[in-house]
Amino acid sequence: MSENPFVILVADRDPVVEIVSARLLSSALETEHAIFPARVRVLVPPDEIASIDEPELPPSVKAISQRVVSADREDIALARLIVGFSGLDGAKVNAVRDAGVAAPAVNLCQFVLNLESVSDEIKKQDAIDVRDVIVGAALQFGFGGGSSQCEICADKVGDSIDYWINIADTCARFAQTVGKLQS
Repeated sequence: MSENPFVILVADRDPVVEIVSARLLSSALETEHAIFPARVRVLVPPDEIASIDEPELPPSVKAISQRVVSADREDIALARLIVGFSGLDGAKVNAVRDAGVAAPAVNLCQFVLNLESVSDEIKKQDAIDVRDVIVGAALQFGFGGGSSQCEICADKVGDSIDYWINIADTCARFAQTVGKLQS
């Protein structure tokens, strides 16, 4: 397997969701059992990250102290997947595309359901590259009508605690599914 990390860019239309969800996704994917390194980056400039006011978060979400890092040119060039939670930011995705990156862009809340069904169908083979499976599933999801509007997160109401718990659950489910594909 390649030494390059599996770079996931978070390009959410809401910068607060982008920052909090990137922290949650990065934390969920950071495990001692990971077969490949994952790197989660945001498409928010570094100076703006510190200025974003986070809403009241549930204690379990607030306790995650993962550092959020802005994507640099190398991260963008290595990107394998672009995700959103409350909807993808079309301008950010287009900027990544203009940089020559063809990584699939999906709303993770919807895509994780699709990836779970794909993982159930994959026969355990020694030669599969989990990263290729994830990217392939994201491409199929997009071509199959995957939406740029996440219906699960469209009902985000203000600073709803349940909303943030759902985002944390989505990140955990994605990481568990990746783990299931790796085993």
